[in-house]
Amino acid sequence: MSKSFLKELSNSLRKRDPEKPQYASRMLSEMSMPVRARTNSRRDWEVLEAPSRLARSYNFNDQKKLQEFISELLDYQRKINHSGDIRIDHNDVMIEVFTKDLNSLTELDYEYAKMADLIYQDVEHYNSD
Repeated sequence: MSKSFLKELSNSLRKRDPEKPQYASRMLSEMSMPVRARTNSRRDWEVLEAPSRLARSYNFNDQKKLQEFISELLDYQRKINHSGDIRIDHNDVMIEVFTKDLNSLTELDYEYAKMADLIYQDVEHYNSD
């Protein structure tokens, strides 16, 4: 690489329009925008307000399945570094999820809800011995 090329590159970077957001800044600002609430893909998830959050209850007839569901869900939360509020009442598991930093629903919350449903389906159809 020649000095003239590097000097030209440096000059062009300095001459950028300060009014135009840089790529990284624009990307970060777009990522932090909350996702509009959409119709639930599953009727069991509800969109609650103040703050907007997704909520659902799961019922288990078997304590072993409930424990497996919680274990799998906690593993998932750890992997994605995003957690919901989980309450256990006898055979019921209640989940509320929203992006706390933004105090709103984001795509991460909808993905969390979808994964919770998949885990539930898997655990419910699991043949316990």
